[in-house]
Amino acid sequence: MPMRLGKSLQAKRSTALKRTLVHPESRKGLPSVAVLPFLDLRQDTIDAYLSEGLAEEVLQALNQIEDLRVISRTTSFLFGGSDLPLAEIGRRLHANAILGGSLLKREHLLTLKAELLEVASDRLLWSKSYDFDRKDLFAALEDIVACVASALHLTAFIKPRHAVDLEAYEYYLKGRQYYFRFNRHGMGFAAEMFRHALDIDPNYASAWAGLGNCAAYSYIYIDRTASQRELAESCSQKALELDPDLAEAHTSRGVALSAAGRAEEAEAAFEKALCLDPSLYEGAYFYARHCLAAGKPEMAIQFFEWAAVLRPEDFQAILLVAQVYHSLGVEDEAESARRKGLALVEQRLERAPDDVRARYLGANALVALGEREKGLAWARMARSMDPNDPMLLYNLGCIHALAGDVEEALDCLDIAVAGGLSQKNWILHDGDLDAIRSHPRYQGLIALMES
Repeated sequence: MPMRLGKSLQAKRSTALKRTLVHPESRKGLPSVAVLPFLDLRQDTIDAYLSEGLAEEVLQALNQIEDLRVISRTTSFLFGGSDLPLAEIGRRLHANAILGGSLLKREHLLTLKAELLEVASDRLLWSKSYDFDRKDLFAALEDIVACVASALHLTAFIKPRHAVDLEAYEYYLKGRQYYFRFNRHGMGFAAEMFRHALDIDPNYASAWAGLGNCAAYSYIYIDRTASQRELAESCSQKALELDPDLAEAHTSRGVALSAAGRAEEAEAAFEKALCLDPSLYEGAYFYARHCLAAGKPEMAIQFFEWAAVLRPEDFQAILLVAQVYHSLGVEDEAESARRKGLALVEQRLERAPDDVRARYLGANALVALGEREKGLAWARMARSMDPNDPMLLYNLGCIHALAGDVEEALDCLDIAVAGGLSQKNWILHDGDLDAIRSHPRYQGLIALMES
């Protein structure tokens, strides 16, 4: 989907960002590599989040090499654990080379084996086995990236990272997994995981950033108290102090500043994050959400679409950009994005039928596409899973507004706000709510949120 830059964009900032961001589609024709999740060799348990997390670290680092095209994790990770030969997987992925490997975790040691195969010739380009202490995790991953780049006759510029204990890293990965569910239960568990990581390593900047994100979410959608706002700001600031060049930390800072209403500072933080790491999904995604809440729909489109390119399996960015297109009256683009997003939702629900966010965002798309009864049925299913979650209730308000159920939409918004949702700007700028803006109850709700 093409990026559309509106006239209202701040020219200086936008020009600087466009010079920095290299669109993935511009890498067509370059040598390509696919990265598979590392196969967990333990017989008693399989930690998919760990094997995928390690592979994603390598994938993200390889993605920083300008002369290399990295197959998206969505596509390549589907082959995790496959019995197919590496070369055959590589051919199916249309990759020039493929990186696979295995891991074995013991008490204080981790054995990681990696191999890079040339797909056309089925020739082994490089392989290495690493036996290392739990604290040497990132050093091993950095060496893999450097060796893969060298085998492909490329150069990787790798920024050394703070050494992290493997147990702290595992807690961090679990926290991220639950954070992106965007519901109050997942957010509580994510915060607990990030705290566990910090108990083990108080200098783990990424965990501080994650904890700050959880606090910002709670401030906006659950518990609008000064303590949550201050926690979001202090955690993101701590992450920056520990690692000023960490894109995650600048994103977390942007989220915290956005929640606190410091819009210009938030934009500067998001742009710094994307300059440091143009491939950081959450940098683009949360910048887009900030722009939408700030009443800058053209910028929201730019960064929602960027996030959708970075993570093609993600249904959230593509469905949210559809809503922005709808609010601008660009219905062809809105319908196209909704159909694409709905297909992604259906794929997600086949694997995880209890994903509440997928269910209600899919319900929104169905109603908008004219499948009203099916969409409302999905909305009821989502509400039955977590009936009092403010984020869910807000989205149900949007769904019912689209469906023409004005009173039901207002009931959901009332309950959401009473339950802690305080993001007034979303309610003001969300195009899904256009049908109820003239209603006295809507105007009363806005007045209540402003008081």
